[in-house]
Amino acid sequence: MTVSTEVFFDEPSRRVQARRRVTWDDLILEESPAPLPDDDSVAKMLAEAAATHWDEVLPKDDSPAAQFLARVRCLRDWLPELNLIPFDDAQLQSLLPSLCLGRRSLAELRSAPWLETIQAALTPAQWQGLEREAPTYLTVPSGSRIALKYEVGRPPILAVRIQEIFGWRETPRVAHGRAPVVLQLLAPNYRPQQVTDDLPSFWANAYPIIRGELRRRYPRHPWPDDPLTAAAVRK
Repeated sequence: MTVSTEVFFDEPSRRVQARRRVTWDDLILEESPAPLPDDDSVAKMLAEAAATHWDEVLPKDDSPAAQFLARVRCLRDWLPELNLIPFDDAQLQSLLPSLCLGRRSLAELRSAPWLETIQAALTPAQWQGLEREAPTYLTVPSGSRIALKYEVGRPPILAVRIQEIFGWRETPRVAHGRAPVVLQLLAPNYRPQQVTDDLPSFWANAYPIIRGELRRRYPRHPWPDDPLTAAAVRK
């Protein structure tokens, strides 16, 4: 007769559980729930389950961890000489053993400190290159610091009100000038009015056309004849 504790992953609850079994040879005489053991078997079991249910544990697209990954992957494409980690599925799954420590379910794993764990994989030089060449924010002529949105395979996007970029003559760029920023130009109500990656062309061709309509709709906001010499307005 053998008494043992078995750690297993319960599919319906998506949790690691334990059960106590009393067996005679291969015959189960008794089975009941048991406390989880205080060792690394729980983390190991959860990591194996997470690799199988990968989509359930990856951080959501709008999470800080996913946004950080997008920055790293974009910059790796733009500046391969930085030798940034690609963070493919295999490399992210290699982080599971540490992320699973102290956790019992896929839901708990998804809320684990993915961002900090991923960031810790970068060297100091790679960190400096990322902050310099793929910044989280850009400072526009009005003085506002506005977040950049990164998406793999696309140029970065900056959504900014037109009044905040008066005086900005050239399209901003990141990645040592290799990646032009797409400007999503907003009306005073913060709705998109124009999208461009060629700011000089916008000022010369599109702005004179939309200026009249915007001035009628928003008469309390400045719409100068020459936006290149006008002062940018934060609010």
